[in-house]
Amino acid sequence: MKPDTTTPPRPASRRRRVLRLCTRAAGVLALATAAFAVALWVAVVSSPFPVEELQARTGDSLRIHDARGQLLREVVNAEGERARWRALEDISPLLVKATIAVEDSRFHEHPGVDVRAVARAVTQAVRYRRVVSGASTLTMQLARRLRPHPRSLRGKLEEMLVALRLERAADKSTVLEQYLNRVPYGAGTIGVEAASQRYFGKPNTHLSLAEAALLAGLPQAPTTLNPLKDLERARVRQRTVLARMGATGIITEDEHTRALAEPLRLVGGDVPAAVTADTALHFTDYVVSLRPPSGDVRTTLDGDLQRELESLVRGHVDALSAGGVTNAAVVVLDNADCQLRAMVGSARYGDATSAGSVNGALARRQPGSALKPFTYALAFEGGDTPASVAADVETRYGEADGDLFTPKNYSGDYSGPVLMGEALGRSLNIPAIRVARRVGLKPLLTRLRDVGFTSLDAPASHYGLGLTLGNGEVTLLELAQAYAMFAREGLTCRATPFPHTVQEPRRAFSKEVAWLITDVLSDESLRMRGFGAGNALMLGFPVAVKTGTSTNWRDNWAVGYTPRFTVAVWTGDFSNRPLHGMTGATGAGPLFHKVMKRVARRADPTALPERVPPPEGIVEGKVCAHSGLLPTPSCPVHRRVRLPAAHVPSQPCPWHREVRLDARNGLLAGDKCPSEHVVKRAFAFLPPAYASWQASHGQESAPAAPTRYSPLCPEEGPVPGALVITWPRPGEVFVIEPGYTRRTQTLRLSAEVEPRLAEVTWLVDGRPVGRAAWPYDASWALQPGKHRLELAARGLRSEPVDIEVR
Repeated sequence: MKPDTTTPPRPASRRRRVLRLCTRAAGVLALATAAFAVALWVAVVSSPFPVEELQARTGDSLRIHDARGQLLREVVNAEGERARWRALEDISPLLVKATIAVEDSRFHEHPGVDVRAVARAVTQAVRYRRVVSGASTLTMQLARRLRPHPRSLRGKLEEMLVALRLERAADKSTVLEQYLNRVPYGAGTIGVEAASQRYFGKPNTHLSLAEAALLAGLPQAPTTLNPLKDLERARVRQRTVLARMGATGIITEDEHTRALAEPLRLVGGDVPAAVTADTALHFTDYVVSLRPPSGDVRTTLDGDLQRELESLVRGHVDALSAGGVTNAAVVVLDNADCQLRAMVGSARYGDATSAGSVNGALARRQPGSALKPFTYALAFEGGDTPASVAADVETRYGEADGDLFTPKNYSGDYSGPVLMGEALGRSLNIPAIRVARRVGLKPLLTRLRDVGFTSLDAPASHYGLGLTLGNGEVTLLELAQAYAMFAREGLTCRATPFPHTVQEPRRAFSKEVAWLITDVLSDESLRMRGFGAGNALMLGFPVAVKTGTSTNWRDNWAVGYTPRFTVAVWTGDFSNRPLHGMTGATGAGPLFHKVMKRVARRADPTALPERVPPPEGIVEGKVCAHSGLLPTPSCPVHRRVRLPAAHVPSQPCPWHREVRLDARNGLLAGDKCPSEHVVKRAFAFLPPAYASWQASHGQESAPAAPTRYSPLCPEEGPVPGALVITWPRPGEVFVIEPGYTRRTQTLRLSAEVEPRLAEVTWLVDGRPVGRAAWPYDASWALQPGKHRLELAARGLRSEPVDIEVR
């Protein structure tokens, strides 16, 4: 075998070859890097970042404040986050420096991408075969928030590109402001201000160094570093931030030591995501439903009064729980501008067993008698007055009236002829129905809607005559603003929770009508007749008050007003269980009493409200309590009333007259009865509509005169000297109302005959329509056309009276 003569390569030559290969590779890498850099720069320059994306801020959460600026509640934005944008000059410099120190110490030196940090991160990753340090700058983190991308190599390259484009379009201050307002800080907060309020309950500009350092460290891992969940882990990150600040010379060693020793006092705790307060929750729900703009919203709520009333409502419900009361609601309005000062929707917002989350101020319920004042206001507008008469007698209403029922008063009894003011003050049902029928259901429903009862959205036929008794459903807030209309002298009121958003009012009723209703509802003597002397509606100062009780005692209402405030109260049960015979006066009344006194005291602790003086043209007078006309010596009861001067009665009362009686038996005495046996006594001669009532109640308040002559003093047929028709008057025009039973639409006929005769005959168009004994009253069913009325007796006739019926 031949020996191997091949010569092995020399070491120097091998090294030269390797060096050449490395040089070529480095050149290729350099060329590739340069090409990539050029391509990247071309992409950056040729495609500027759209600055308008920076103007599309993260949606602020809604922060609702009371009238004094106290935070009531914060509601997260559409993304479920708390956010409060702040300009850079309104962000704590400590927080800015801490953020730069821990997240991007060369922030002010790089163009958006820190090449040194990228090189370091790549080298460490290759050496240790894992990610040791990150290379994201603040600008790159902002780019990730603006343009989310997958966590991949391609995604990281896109992030760098966006960051470079971003810093060409915006300066460093803008980038900082955007970052500090868009980055998450945990617990559902976005941005430094929301985080500062969430964790420390104060603006970020009030943060200490220790607090600022804690917040600056959270964006690295906002969920795991949440101090409300793991304070110790957040403190570890805080120490890292402080160390970086010390290493870069931002803080001194002494500041570093003090910050480490400072205890952290966190607020917020484990509360629901949308709620940061435990008061006025129904009110803030209502505000949210009105969709105000996000950010800080100032409301009209009196926070201190709200908390006091919430406590009163809880105590009231607890006190009446044995009577079936499980909830109550209160609304307080400032009459000047219809601003909401308080809204309590239930006794306990979070009590699911009593449906506490239901807002009783906005729930539709039947208001009972609380709607009656609007019926009487419409009647007063049409010419009636508190001195007008309404019949409180048993009445059956048939199908022509849209109902089939016989209404009852709460007492179950009847009062006969009553003045409208008294009927309203005593809350009598039957007169209210008569008045509603007189003014018309459609006009009444229209006016109710005009004053704010938008919940009454069915046609008039749906409610029938029961509309005035509150058989429709309304809300407590609607009731409050409708009553505030009376306090505002007839100008409408639309309740608002926002200052400076008052709707232009419209005139619903004249000043005179509004004052007359207020005067009646402020009459404590009528209130005592209706509810007794010790009722809860006696407050010791002038207050116009009305109560309401729905069918089967399911709802109790009390609503009233002073010149300054309106208070409305509801008590009951949201599941519609009836209360145990409780009325508006006994159920809602005591709570109304307490609320109104506190409201009046807060308005002016040194003086109680005073009665509003009457407007020009309102005068005070005295009338007969039965007829509403000028009282005569024969009238047993007089009433002081206030009414428009144009409607002051001028006719003496014809319903009460003195009658000659035979003192020996109480029967009528003839003209020739010896004077020693004759006595005079006053009796009530009421219209025929009251005959049945007078027969059963007359001996108490309206005794009827005897109808027979005494056999000891018989009538001896005197020659008539005069036959005079006193009603109707010549030229009167009467209207047959369509839709009502014709037989119920009659005309009362009255006459005077001197000297007295046993009987007269009434003639219409020459035909007899009825015979009448003294006092000669009769009735005639209205017939369309022109008619002539006459009275005949013993061959004589009265002067004719011509009338028209349309």
